[in-house]
Amino acid sequence: MFNRQKILLVDPSAIFRRTLKEVIETNETFVEVLEAESSDQAESMMARKTPDVVFMDIALPQNDGIPFIASIRRIAPKARIVILTSHDSEEHEDASLAQGADFFLSKERSSGLRLIDVIHETIRRQHSA
Repeated sequence: MFNRQKILLVDPSAIFRRTLKEVIETNETFVEVLEAESSDQAESMMARKTPDVVFMDIALPQNDGIPFIASIRRIAPKARIVILTSHDSEEHEDASLAQGADFFLSKERSSGLRLIDVIHETIRRQHSA
């Protein structure tokens, strides 16, 4: 039997988190989706449940999300990290990937199908790891 993968969504927008949660739960099985609006809330959740996959924005309240990527890596070194952000400059992408993110996607420029592909690829690759 499969263990349910823990997926953590870290984004200040409740609407975006809810939409992403619905997309993940509609397209994936054996997942438990957790939500956090800030890095502090996410760290508290990660202390209780280590995530397998983290989908996060780098624009987080009271914290630049780019350094938070390194915190996730320390807490959950095997977790896959996907950045979903409106801050889609090459500088942000390079910094995110340098800190340990696995994917960097623009909220505005990525199609829904590309997002679903990344969700599938990330969750399935993590599951087979």
